[in-house]
Formats: sequence, C-alpha cells, structure tokens
Amino acid sequence: MRRRRRVVSASGKLDSTLKMRFRTEVFKERISLESGEKQQLLESEGDLLNNPKKESRFCCSIMTPILVWIAIFGVFSTALLRSAIPIYLNVADEKFLEIKKCPACFGVQLCPAFLTGDIVPETWSRYKATQLLNQRNVYFATFKDKHVVLKKLGHNAKLEQLDRHILEQSVGLLRSPIEQLSVSTAVRPYTHQNVWLDRVKDLQGNCSTLVHRLRTFDPATHDLRSNALEGSPDLFRGSEMFICPSQRKLNFIENEFVKNNVGLYRLTCLYNLMTLLLLNSEPLIFQSFPANKGWPFPVYYGACGRVIVEEYVGPNLAQWLPDASLSERINAALQMLKIAEQFTNGTAGFRLYATDLSLYNIAVGLDGILKIVDGENIVIVDLEKIENDRPNNFDVPYVSDNAGCEHLPSDPNCVSYSEQDMCNRLYNDHNYFAVCRELFSSLDSFGLMNGLPDSILERFPLILKYQSDCYSSSTPGTREKAAKNLISIYGEILSTI
Repeated sequence: MRRRRRVVSASGKLDSTLKMRFRTEVFKERISLESGEKQQLLESEGDLLNNPKKESRFCCSIMTPILVWIAIFGVFSTALLRSAIPIYLNVADEKFLEIKKCPACFGVQLCPAFLTGDIVPETWSRYKATQLLNQRNVYFATFKDKHVVLKKLGHNAKLEQLDRHILEQSVGLLRSPIEQLSVSTAVRPYTHQNVWLDRVKDLQGNCSTLVHRLRTFDPATHDLRSNALEGSPDLFRGSEMFICPSQRKLNFIENEFVKNNVGLYRLTCLYNLMTLLLLNSEPLIFQSFPANKGWPFPVYYGACGRVIVEEYVGPNLAQWLPDASLSERINAALQMLKIAEQFTNGTAGFRLYATDLSLYNIAVGLDGILKIVDGENIVIVDLEKIENDRPNNFDVPYVSDNAGCEHLPSDPNCVSYSEQDMCNRLYNDHNYFAVCRELFSSLDSFGLMNGLPDSILERFPLILKYQSDCYSSSTPGTREKAAKNLISIYGEILSTI
C-alpha cells in the first residue's frame, strides 16, 4: 500500500495550516479526477453513438487475445492427445509384437530389425487406427529398402483361441491353476509331451548324435489332461500341416525350420514350431519350399514374436487382370498350369496340394512372375508313407470333382476336395482341377474361353477342347494330359506375340 510522505515541523508536530492546505489540495485533486473520468466516459459514449465503428474495434481488441488463447489451448491439447493416444503404429511396441508370449511365438530372428527401426510401416499401415479395422492383421512396410508384408497369421479371435488351447492342454501338466499360467510357460510342457530323442548321423556318418524331435499327433483328438482320445469335431483342429500326418514329413519340416533359425536352442525352435503347427503353417511352407529354390512363394525374411515378415509381391490377380493384355493373361495362365505341375510332381517324395487357390491368393510381381501369397491352405502328402502303408485303392488314380458344391447356391462351381483321397492315393489330379477351375470358369476372368482371337483358334484348333477337358474331365489322366498340352500351346503363342 502506497503511503504519502508526512511533512513534520521542527518541533515534531504537524503544522495545522499546512494540514488544511494539504486537505484542500487533495479534495480539489479528487474532484478534478472524478469530473475528468465522467467527462471521458460521456465523451466515449458520445463517440460510440456518433461513430459505431469504434465499437467493433473495441470488440476486436477484446476478442484477439481470446482467440490467441484458444489457439494455444488447441495446440497444447492436440500435443497431449498425440502423446496419450499415438496416431502412428509403432511396430516395435511389445503389444504389437507380443514378444512376452515367446517361446509360444513364431521366432525372434528379426527382433533386432524391429527394435532398431529397420522395419517401417507404409501406406495406410502407418496409422494405429488400422489395428481396429484390420481384421486379417496384415500390414505393409519397408525393410532394407524392400517392400514387405507383416502378418500376425490370424485375426485376434483365432490368436486367443490358440492361447486358450495351449493353456487348457497344460493344466494337468503343472500344479499351478490355469489363472496363474502364462502361454509362454504353458507351451513348454505341451510341447514336451510330444518330444522324443532321435539318433542322427554326425559329420563322420555315425548315428551317435541325439536330437530332440516332435512326434506326430492330432490336436483335435489328443487330450493331455485325461490321456484319452476324443473324436469331438469341436475340439481344436490345428493347421493344415496335421492333414495326412507323417513322421517323415514332420521331420522334414522341423529340419528346415531349425536350419532357418540358426543360433536358437533346438527346444526353443520346437516351441516355435509347435505354435505354428497349431495356428498357421504358412511360415513352415515358405521355409521348407523356399523361393530361392524355385518354389512359387514369397521370400520369407523371419519373425519377431507373433509377427512374420515376408516379401510383398504385388497386386493379386483379381486386381491385376482387368488391365492386363492378352499376352499377359496367357502368360499368367501358363504359370498357373506350371505351378499345378510343380506341386503335383513335388520333391523328396512329398507332394503339395493347394486347397484354397483363388485370384485373391495369387499375386503378380513387377516382373510378371506369379506367386502364391497365402500358404495357410496347402497340404503336404508323404508319398513314401502311402507306398509303405498301401491303403485301399492307393494306386488307383483319383479324379477330382466339385462334389458338395451343389449345396452352395452362391458358388455351385466351387473347388472341393477330399482329404482322405489326398492322403491315401499315389495320384490325385486336384492341383490341375483347382487351377483349371480358375482359368476356364464361366466367369472367364482370363478371357481364355471366350476372349481368344480367331487367329489363335485357327492356329490351335484343339485349344478349346483342352481347356474344357482340364476344367471338367472325369476320366483319369485326361485332365493332366490336357494341362500339359495347354502348357505347350501357351508357350508357342507367347513366342509369336
């Protein structure tokens, strides 16, 4: 509080005359100030009446700082929201990778690439909101200047079903209640129940090295808690790798998987392998029949937690065909027929069957090369096992048909298959059947039934017959023969276009 300076006489007492003058001056000062303020107020009101523009300038002078504060508040609130609710997807986040569930995961060889920022999401996959809309859990990214695809190998409900199955099957193997178990812990005893020791040859050729191996089993009927076999169809089925079970097949898949995970303890590899066998066998297919050995699959780069990384090939056939030229469509048809031939011939006594071949599962690269980008629905058959077991009619060729599709009004020409005849026949023409159903269907997506020019039809008068035989023949051997003739004809056409 400001105080006025007191004037004191020599005797220390306030001079009464001076006091009166002081009060008079103060009174005059107050009167003049009050009258001046009133006069100023009246003048300002008069100015407003005479000049209303001053009112707007007055309002602007008040509104300007308010707008500034609103803008500042908006900037700070946006920054806070972005820090609390990230806009961009962080692929190194543990919640995305689910590393804590390892070894009940797909592997860890690519974790350094994720954690050091070598894998960067691109296109719409950059945004975190895509996780809410991405039912298939498929994302696009770059890895060492290459376009790649990140897959979690199943929607969230399927991954949760996998975790429940592993936990439930492990309840009787541990003393802890199921609520106290983690999937990372439970996968170990679950795997150990199906592990055995095998003697393999060492570098000197002696069978003296003991290695852990997985034993074949059926997850749909194997109840570890009661050690009973239950045939309920509602039990957990597992991946397509369990179709046509064979110990030799499982050993082959296991060896290739261990080879691609150098540096990991073998039992850890078996935990990862068990997880993939139960969920989705695509990474096992792509590693056992790799692209660098001529198989029509994307390059498999590796995994971290529950995310795999594989090559991005390009658009699928459904996207690519509408703008493709005639020569490009014939070339694509030629490649598909060769894929059917390669799968049927197989390798090392194994044959592959594609049970879900569609325009959406086959992609086209910039070089025009086709690759099957969805390896989940591929069945591997051990031909040596069929020869050794010799089931009924094992040497009688099986001709595929679309039996059962008549009950599907939406797709009466669908591609159906019989697992029993795949597993028990040395010859099955399913691959040619599946490919020709896509190439020569009534939809004519490739334009090969109704879109061929007259010059080609005149030069190759049997081409329509071969295409029809490949599509609908019921005579053993006819479909494969027609496919081989078409491979030859398409090759000649491309050499002259």
